[in-house]
Amino acid sequence: MLVFQLRIEQRRGRVFDGWSEGKIYFPPTYKYSNNSDRYAGEDRRPKEKRRTPAWCDRILWYGRGLHQLSYVRGESRFSDHRPVYSIFAAEVESLNRSRIKKSMSCSSSRIEVVTAAKELCLDGDKDIV
Repeated sequence: MLVFQLRIEQRRGRVFDGWSEGKIYFPPTYKYSNNSDRYAGEDRRPKEKRRTPAWCDRILWYGRGLHQLSYVRGESRFSDHRPVYSIFAAEVESLNRSRIKKSMSCSSSRIEVVTAAKELCLDGDKDIV
């Protein structure tokens, strides 16, 4: 596969530090003639700009626990680009709902606010609650 400018810049530490991309095994995604499978400039029309086919459409990810299962090019012809898509497996941490609910309870906070309000009140006989 050809050397990619993005990967060169990543290795040099200039862009997307810590980001990952899977291996590309699909043909270039840009630039196509409208509604065709021909790359723009392939038919050599005199006024049409010649462009080198390229992999302009990419999927990068950041973080731990992600495993790319698939990285492919779609064949939609609605644009001068071909879409790319990827499927990932993600490792996630399982959480105990009742434990989270307990830790997010507001009852202890309410007691602290009421106590502080009573202490600030000049007339200690007034009922704050």
